[in-house]
Amino acid sequence: MSQPKRPVRNRGAKHVAPKTTPVPPYRPSQHPRQQPSLKGQIDRILPPFSLQRYLVIWVLFMVPLLLVLFLLLRPGSGQQPAATGDQTPVDRNPNPTATQAGDQTPAPAQNPLVVSPTPPAGTAAPATSPAGAGGQTPAPDKFLVIVTDKGRIVARLYTDPGAGVANTIANFEQKANSGYFDGLTFHRVEDWVIQGGDPTGTGMGGGRMPAEYNQLPFKAGALGVARGPDPTQNSDSQFFIVKTDAQWLDGQYTNWGQVVEGMDVVNQIAVGDKMLKVTVETR
Repeated sequence: MSQPKRPVRNRGAKHVAPKTTPVPPYRPSQHPRQQPSLKGQIDRILPPFSLQRYLVIWVLFMVPLLLVLFLLLRPGSGQQPAATGDQTPVDRNPNPTATQAGDQTPAPAQNPLVVSPTPPAGTAAPATSPAGAGGQTPAPDKFLVIVTDKGRIVARLYTDPGAGVANTIANFEQKANSGYFDGLTFHRVEDWVIQGGDPTGTGMGGGRMPAEYNQLPFKAGALGVARGPDPTQNSDSQFFIVKTDAQWLDGQYTNWGQVVEGMDVVNQIAVGDKMLKVTVETR
């Protein structure tokens, strides 16, 4: 059997390696990898139309809404600001030591707008001065009478010329006897004061008149006149009665009378209670 023939090689020829295409070395891209957009990141974490996405949107909407409601409904938010024309009484006492031991009379806010004190229980209002050396006849006693469905409030007015509130008394006397106050309400009631006489019932109504001042003390039952930030101008219709001593109002608001009957009625007055009939009587 014959053997297969082997290919003949040229022993003198040089071996040539086959040509190959060179592979370029790897070089990282000159451009950094692009980061996904914010929207893309949100879509990846909270897929569109998913329950998680709607829940997050609801929470983001409700949190600020609840915060606004909390600020509007928190205690004290209903008090009217001390702006021009505002005639809301002060409700805080800056000098609590001036009150009796155990009392916690509130301190006044800055730029108070209304003040009206009343003397402590059992303390009578200052009497009018008798005839002087010059033979002057003492001024007649006048009383502001307020009739409510809870009872009657009677305040002696300071008709003594030395009190310096003659114009204030004349203004309120004219309004009361003309029926101006009949049917109006007490629009503000706090633990230390009641206030009424505003024809709008908001604490912002009524006209203006020049203010009058004296140094008579604002004790429980004192009768005062509301005013705004301008101390030279009083309201011509809004007045208040303090339930507790309020010495911080002395000389800062017009003190023109003192309750001598019906402090129990003053303490029962609530917001919205009407003044059925208001008159000024001479006795």
